Amino acid sequence: MTLNHEQKINDHLTAFLNAGHFKQDWYYYVGFSKTLLNQNGDFSASSDNYSLLEKRDYLQLGLRGDFKTGDLKHDYTVGVDRMWHYYGGPRDSKEVTNGWFGNIYQGDPGNWEKPSFGQSDAYYRDRNRITGVTVADTVSTSNDKLHVLLGYNNKLIKRDRYLPDESHQRNNGHYHGHSPFYGINYAFSPRFSVYANHTEEFVEGAIVGSGYTNKGESLDPYKTKENEIGLKFKTGDFFHKLSYFDIKQANAADKFNSDGTKTLTQDGEQRHRGIEYTGTGTIARKWNLIGGFMHLNTNVSSSSAASNGKRPNGVPDWTANMGVEYKASDDFAVLARGNYVGPSHILNERYRVPGYFTMDLGLKYNTKVNTTPLTLNAMCYNVFDKNYWSASGNTLHLGGPRTFMLSAEMKL
Repeated sequence: MTLNHEQKINDHLTAFLNAGHFKQDWYYYVGFSKTLLNQNGDFSASSDNYSLLEKRDYLQLGLRGDFKTGDLKHDYTVGVDRMWHYYGGPRDSKEVTNGWFGNIYQGDPGNWEKPSFGQSDAYYRDRNRITGVTVADTVSTSNDKLHVLLGYNNKLIKRDRYLPDESHQRNNGHYHGHSPFYGINYAFSPRFSVYANHTEEFVEGAIVGSGYTNKGESLDPYKTKENEIGLKFKTGDFFHKLSYFDIKQANAADKFNSDGTKTLTQDGEQRHRGIEYTGTGTIARKWNLIGGFMHLNTNVSSSSAASNGKRPNGVPDWTANMGVEYKASDDFAVLARGNYVGPSHILNERYRVPGYFTMDLGLKYNTKVNTTPLTLNAMCYNVFDKNYWSASGNTLHLGGPRTFMLSAEMKL
């Protein structure tokens, strides 16, 4: 559930409120993990029951307005926000191995015994209380050529933990982060401008998933930092954006234990440096084009010799997409889009995951039901039913098959 409200106080001042509530309760969640045993594709598998319980409550209050100092215009925002994040799992997770073995190239062996678990109710194990204060001011000149953004965010994260016997450990984690952000944009002409910015964000640590000895726990909060420079220009009816960025963030690493299990930890940082281009606009009457590409030069700095200096797991060198839209009329349009994801690696460059290319097709139709506007959308993803592997961290997934989706949007 979400609630967003703006209240205009006068011509130069507006108050706003944003609130939300989210809850998921998976009474019986079955996790499944596989371990690759050799280069031939043989694997072993295990499964467990892991009841999942999560709740987020959010509230933000603030003011937005503008004023002038001489020839300079100020557009400012001041806001305070609070989020209560509860996360939990079962008191007693049951893991079953059942002697499952197979091969990734041969499909289902057909002889696996159905898993059977005892149920364990979930309980809220972690509670994070996140409080933030944000102040931002965008200063612009009277000719609107120069815009300068100055901002600051102060965030406090407090963590409580509840044990399976329902005892309460208060304030077992206390984290504080200062995050400045600033940027500049200068327009040499209505068709050409350059910009640069720096952003920082202090965020909650990731929640550890299945397959780890510390599953269900939250890693420590960390700060991400990004610097970006770029240019924006227009040629005819086509808009271009080209940028270079440098991002630093905490590195999540697998620690392999002597008994063959693994624990998820934070060790060092990941650095992502890259170039990104996007373009969109009209190329002919009734024809629109949108597309872009990104190249990433990325590596890990950590205390582990196995990962230090290597690419992060599951991160491709190149990604690109291009879509063409034909607007037959104001009410009917056809879309064709190609998507490319380049090769990547898992297990610290031990295995190479090939790149892949997929195609999507879509239709859009505007009509009315009585006097109510109605938009109908039909999409077909992976039109040619391409078989491919998709990497995410140290995990491989089978790529999504040919998928059809229909949706309708009404404006009441």
